[in-house]
Amino acid sequence: MKKIERIALCLTILTVAWLLIGRPGPDSSANARAVNMADLGPAQNILLESKDGVLTLRNEANHLAFGDQPTSRVWSCAAVHLDKVLKELLANTRFMDERSQFEEAAKKQSADFERQLEAIKAKYGDMPKDSPDLSKGKEEMQALYGQYQKWNEGVSASQSKLMAGQVESAYRELVTAVDVVADRQKIDVVYRFIPAATPFESAQLGDAMVQVQARTFLRAPESLDITAEVMKELGLKD
Repeated sequence: MKKIERIALCLTILTVAWLLIGRPGPDSSANARAVNMADLGPAQNILLESKDGVLTLRNEANHLAFGDQPTSRVWSCAAVHLDKVLKELLANTRFMDERSQFEEAAKKQSADFERQLEAIKAKYGDMPKDSPDLSKGKEEMQALYGQYQKWNEGVSASQSKLMAGQVESAYRELVTAVDVVADRQKIDVVYRFIPAATPFESAQLGDAMVQVQARTFLRAPESLDITAEVMKELGLKD
């Protein structure tokens, strides 16, 4: 074969090879991406066979799906040390100031009752036991005591309501921060937890059982814990 013919044949072979192998195919999607040669795919489904049947894996809204049910998805999970974050939030100045104002008002009212009590003692304390006015003093004392009990019950209820409102408010702030961090890190499910190694804070049986129930995980990778990121989002020191 002449040299020119051999060159022509080589060019023909290279051209066919380029058309069959090297030439880029048509763009099948509006957002086509460059595929790494080490990647497997793209593919719509992956079929995994076993003695029990075939498992189909697919991409469903950027989540690995292994069935037709909405729950048949692989979700990204994380956890937050709820007790730690809530305590730090409730120690915030605005919450503490609100509690301090309530306590100051309660102390003033309590001091007023004490003054009234001392006035009754000063008025009737030195009277003889057979004095007819002594019964009047007892009536005044009982009336004052009834007023004090009613007031004390009201204060306890108001204090409990205040604390419940603060806990809920702090919890809502925590959830908002968790949403921000979860969206940023593309996390689907965030659990509340207390580390299993954390010491119990009560010697009472009932409280100890609550401590056990609050420890969601008996064991978990440290990488699941996003407490530091959430506290940073809330402006708290870890």
